[in-house]
Amino acid sequence: MRKKAIIAACLTLTLCVAASLEWTRPNDAAAAQSGIQVLMEGRPLSLSTPAFIENGSTLVPVREIAEALGAEVQYAEADGKRTVRLTRGEREALLTLGSKQMVAGGKRIQLDVEPRSIRDITMVPLRAISESLGTVVTWDGIKRIVSIDEPLQLPTVGTEDKLLELLHSVQGGSYGVQEMGGVIVEEAAAAPAADKVTATDSGSSGDDSGSSGDHSRTIVQVEGVDEADWVKTDGHYIYQISGTRVMIADISDPAKPRLAAKLEYGQQEGFRPQQLYIDEDRLLVIGNVEAYVVFEEGTTAVSGTVSKATPDSKMIIGPPSMYKSAVRTYVYDLSEDGAPTLIRQLEQEGSYLSSRKIGDALYMVTNKYTYPIYALPAVKADGDAAATEQQAEASKKLAASFEPLYRDTAVSDKAMTVKLKDVHYFPNPSDSTMMLVGAVDLNQEDGQLQVSAYLGAGETIYASRNNLYAAQTVYTQDGSRFKQETKFHKFRLDHGNILYISEGSVPGQLLNQFSMDEHEGYFRVALTNGNMWASGEGGSTNNVYVLNEKLETVGKLEGLAPGERIYSVRFMGKRAYMVTFRNVDPLFAIDLSNPVKPAVLGQLKIPGYSDYLHPYDENHLIGFGKDTVELPSKGAGADATTAYYQGLKIALFDVSDVSRPKELFKEIVGDRGTHSELLQDHKALLFSKEKGLLAFPVELHELSGKDSVDNGSFPAYGEFTYQGAYVYGIDLKNGFQLRGRISHLTNEDLKKSGQYGYDYRKQVRRILYAGSTLYTMSEAMLKANDIGSLKEQGSLDYPYDPDSGYRYSTIPVPMDVMPSVTP
Repeated sequence: MRKKAIIAACLTLTLCVAASLEWTRPNDAAAAQSGIQVLMEGRPLSLSTPAFIENGSTLVPVREIAEALGAEVQYAEADGKRTVRLTRGEREALLTLGSKQMVAGGKRIQLDVEPRSIRDITMVPLRAISESLGTVVTWDGIKRIVSIDEPLQLPTVGTEDKLLELLHSVQGGSYGVQEMGGVIVEEAAAAPAADKVTATDSGSSGDDSGSSGDHSRTIVQVEGVDEADWVKTDGHYIYQISGTRVMIADISDPAKPRLAAKLEYGQQEGFRPQQLYIDEDRLLVIGNVEAYVVFEEGTTAVSGTVSKATPDSKMIIGPPSMYKSAVRTYVYDLSEDGAPTLIRQLEQEGSYLSSRKIGDALYMVTNKYTYPIYALPAVKADGDAAATEQQAEASKKLAASFEPLYRDTAVSDKAMTVKLKDVHYFPNPSDSTMMLVGAVDLNQEDGQLQVSAYLGAGETIYASRNNLYAAQTVYTQDGSRFKQETKFHKFRLDHGNILYISEGSVPGQLLNQFSMDEHEGYFRVALTNGNMWASGEGGSTNNVYVLNEKLETVGKLEGLAPGERIYSVRFMGKRAYMVTFRNVDPLFAIDLSNPVKPAVLGQLKIPGYSDYLHPYDENHLIGFGKDTVELPSKGAGADATTAYYQGLKIALFDVSDVSRPKELFKEIVGDRGTHSELLQDHKALLFSKEKGLLAFPVELHELSGKDSVDNGSFPAYGEFTYQGAYVYGIDLKNGFQLRGRISHLTNEDLKKSGQYGYDYRKQVRRILYAGSTLYTMSEAMLKANDIGSLKEQGSLDYPYDPDSGYRYSTIPVPMDVMPSVTP
């Protein structure tokens, strides 16, 4: 078959060579570039015209690459356009010479460089065409080698026996049978109500300040890779979650914001919205669906001695009950009046881990947990035949329970199953959890939700525009202690499809998604290895590793800040900034320009720490964290000290001279106990350098007296006094200027609040702007303030949600005490 494809390609090229001779645009400088080697399945590929790099893309002669791939090539000319069509099996790519647009798989793909003809040789971007034809392309910038390989094939579970073997290897327990495979029912859930709410004055005031194209967007880690959030805006409407509902507010008149529509999800449906996406014409509502599953006596044990399920067996089933969950996404079409129309439902089993939206493509990651069931004692079956039959039946039921379910109503209302033959497992899986990665192109009429299943959980997700990385912490015994390691699994994101690429690992444990980054083909990670409270070999160090496209480690910087742990990381191009902490906050500036030899450029030691670092510009950073005080520890030695966190701290750092980072400005908000959701969720930040605007929610705790802390005493917590948005002006000359505060709590609410609590329905969680208006959102209301004066313009109270109940704060509270010993 391969020979036939090569012969066909050669014949086609021979017939079309006359036409290709005139497709020439001289580029002698580019063609003269040399030293790039191309490998096909590990074997060098000889090219008549040397490959060269332009704008980050490697261009190669189309004929030789087509022959190596076993692809057919056809040239055509119509309407003054000259095209090259490559066909490999069921895959096809169509390129137009002189155009940066390629059509592959029925989708238009933007290229970094256009195909062209050089000295009668048609040159095409190697990665774009090779990947569109189903291969994997990796670039080794150090050795200047481009490798083209077939996709890595992970092993599959395949059979019930293999499933039992894998489950025993990761947990060593006895697995029972769960009759219910998941919570996805055979028919689609009824469409939730989308009620239009008519306000007393629903007309526009004619003031377009609220509907301007100038509006804030969700803070994301990677430009062009959207992240779901609790609230979104398109400048015309604000879409936000309020309890079990989604509220859609018309903000065309900031003085009179009105409720344009609300989406309600009944208790019978069991759906609770968590996050949202919006684009030009779609609203996506993501949430969990849970069902209560009860295991009854008589469930048959699968592993170990085969047993009959009889009343005399005295079986103890554990757990006796549990929740099974799935993640459902409602896809709505948005009309001009903001009223959504449900057009599609997507659902995949498991608990929500993370998601990303890149253009029209949605990627969803969930974890499906496998629950062990233990049986004691069991009565042996009579006879080998009965035992064998029972074992086979039990294995089938276990497989049915294990196989994950998913559904896409664009295809069918019925649930579909990922069969064992399609469930992959990572080498040496460390647990029985299954990671499901769903992918769909929402703009393709025939685009179906594709779900891939992998035995082995995902913990932390990072996504660039082209790849998704799932990180998993693994502990392996090393003598008398356990060795800590993080495994990374890389998937290529291909316009609503995914392809598994490779696996790599490094020592240590990640902090969060900002501990990972992809830049110019390299994957950079920062981790803490060891225990910061231990000494000797078990003590902690902080390390940076650089991995290539195959996830092979090519560079490392180890041994930073021994005895501390990472509190925040920010990768910015060829640099990284890392904050560690135990007593003081070292801010490290790290050079990554040479991937093989990352190096420390400089550091700054100051009190406190930053939980989140946000770029102000390429030479300045904003840090958000806590101030600290270091005090002697009584009874723990003369040099023993303890660090206590205090109020919220924001700082502006100057890293223009990376050898000497500086703290230009700092601001302390409140006393011990003061907190912000921003410290755990970057999406709670509003920042605009152009507007000189910085805002975030704060829960303020203050001491009634400002007495100094006695040596060795425990710092007191402040009492709750305020919750709302803190709005700052920010620039490099004046630093932080508090312009005002906006709260949804009334004076009466504050009087009713306790020392540590308040009405959390009125907790301001997000701040955004549209036009010249600043908006603050809580579950109870929306408030509009002038962005310049902060004078209140209008507000909108949301109807009370009886299903949500009185919600206590879900914001995690940081560790109180960070003891340390100063050498």
